[in-house]
Amino acid sequence: MPAPSLSRLRWRRARREVAARRGHLAGGGAVELPCRARRTTARGWGEWVGGRLRLPGPEGGGADFVADDPHEVALVTRRGEAPVRLEPPLEVAVRGVRYRAEAFHGPEAEIITVTSPRRVVEIALPPGEVESTARRLAALTPGG
Repeated sequence: MPAPSLSRLRWRRARREVAARRGHLAGGGAVELPCRARRTTARGWGEWVGGRLRLPGPEGGGADFVADDPHEVALVTRRGEAPVRLEPPLEVAVRGVRYRAEAFHGPEAEIITVTSPRRVVEIALPPGEVESTARRLAALTPGG
């Protein structure tokens, strides 16, 4: 029996990682979710930036976005601080994909819009992680 190919082993590992990540997300544990984010303003929106959304576990804390490329963090926040904190109170909404340029996970995917007193950030996640993430972000607001 031939040994599994390297690509097949990577595929299996990636599948296990996704399952573990979604388990932590649904269970309320601390989790980092690969995503894309951008800042929106009254003048329009910025470029999508690849990175990770970090959600706190039961011990508490806040959510933040960490850009994969530190030079791109200024595209998500005007001040350029890293990581980009999503400070409560947060208003969280989910909307459908409107343009091909934001359809990272297909045209039927959804985008999370997070509005805080200091910024509006849109977050693109895989379809299986959108609803749980939106609930977790909304729960960060006191009384949420």
